[in-house]
Amino acid sequence: MGRKVGAWALTVLGVLIAVAGIAVMVVLGPDGRVTTGPHAIDTDAAAVVTAPGVVSIVGVQVDLLVEVPIDKPVFVGVGNTVDVQDYLQDTARVEVTSYEAPWTIETRDVEGQPNLPSAPTALDWWFVAQAGLGGADISLTLPDEPLSIAVVAVGSTNLSGLEVTMAYGIRGGFGRGAGIALLGIGLAWFGVLLRRRHVWRVDQPVDDVLLAEEVEEVEVYVYVDEHGVEHEIDPAELDGFEVVDEQPPQPVASPNPDPGPEIAAVSEPAPDEVTAVYVWVDDDGVEHEVTEDELHEFEVVDDEPDEESR
Repeated sequence: MGRKVGAWALTVLGVLIAVAGIAVMVVLGPDGRVTTGPHAIDTDAAAVVTAPGVVSIVGVQVDLLVEVPIDKPVFVGVGNTVDVQDYLQDTARVEVTSYEAPWTIETRDVEGQPNLPSAPTALDWWFVAQAGLGGADISLTLPDEPLSIAVVAVGSTNLSGLEVTMAYGIRGGFGRGAGIALLGIGLAWFGVLLRRRHVWRVDQPVDDVLLAEEVEEVEVYVYVDEHGVEHEIDPAELDGFEVVDEQPPQPVASPNPDPGPEIAAVSEPAPDEVTAVYVWVDDDGVEHEVTEDELHEFEVVDDEPDEESR
């Protein structure tokens, strides 16, 4: 029972893993990425920044494109949360306080000065950054440390009309999803094989039959002559014999074609059933049979029956 439950559990686990792998392949696609956007962020502030803890996934490849109309200058950068918060602490901004894939965000407005304390391009602590007219884009694999993403208007402009397009994924994600799916399929198939083996061995026990030789019973009838030699006889000829010793049939393995005479022994006809024959020999040595009525005309000289008279 325990093996059967374990086989079912392994099958279900394999199916779940296979479904997860297929889902990864479908979501990421052949290029291993999910793209969402463009999404508009309604603001006329000089900066949009993610709050501490919003960017918390490690090892994900992120591509971010920001665009503003009328070819206004714009900057996008990723830096340590402490550095970014310190840089924008006195500036009016929009903070992204929550993010769920593919694109569900919550924001809040933070009051402050309309202008930046310094040009963002002059700072050297950005992990990755880029500035451009009408748009800018960055790409990085998120490291294992607290990060914040900042989109900043350069000069005396603001971020009105801002749109964001983001792509994220895992390098080789499609292939990894395929590997996970194959692993799940393998586990599920192994569970099926275990369940089949369990049913075969318990519900249809054939192990003993396969391991043991097939046994059948054979009856053989024999009689023993005066020299002690056994002779096999046909069961149809038993009427002429008296059974003097009967042994139970012995099991004989089928691979042995000659089981041997190991069952019933039958004697020859009883002595009282032997008929005496009398003969006389003429001068030429020819024997003539004599009836009992003619015995008085002869002298019995040998009353021992020979082999021919039996």
